[in-house]
Amino acid sequence: MDNINSTGMEFLLKGLDAVWLRQKVISNNIANSETPGYKRLSVEFEDLLKNLIESKYDDIEALKEAIANIEPVVKQDSSSSTRLDGNNVVMDKEQIELARAQLQYEYLVSSLSSQISRLKYAINGGSR
Repeated sequence: MDNINSTGMEFLLKGLDAVWLRQKVISNNIANSETPGYKRLSVEFEDLLKNLIESKYDDIEALKEAIANIEPVVKQDSSSSTRLDGNNVVMDKEQIELARAQLQYEYLVSSLSSQISRLKYAINGGSR
């Protein structure tokens, strides 16, 4: 049971790191929305995590190592811009993505907090 709980916590912590990075990148995009030639950045993590989950591991330790090694990737969106200055940041899209990232972060913090509460309950022998 220890390995399952710690593996779940590792997933949550990696998710928190990725969402925090996404918030930082989106904030940077918003700050540069008027910078000529700026190309928006994005964070890729969910597909990496999905591939990790779908992979087969011989044991829990191999899975833990894979989780420890997974990192979000920041990519530049070099798609063309409809703006004359070459900037491709769309403020409405960035604000929606920032709100989504904030909700994801709150959900992950809540999930981690719940998991810690369950562990504390078990450690205390079922009493609060």
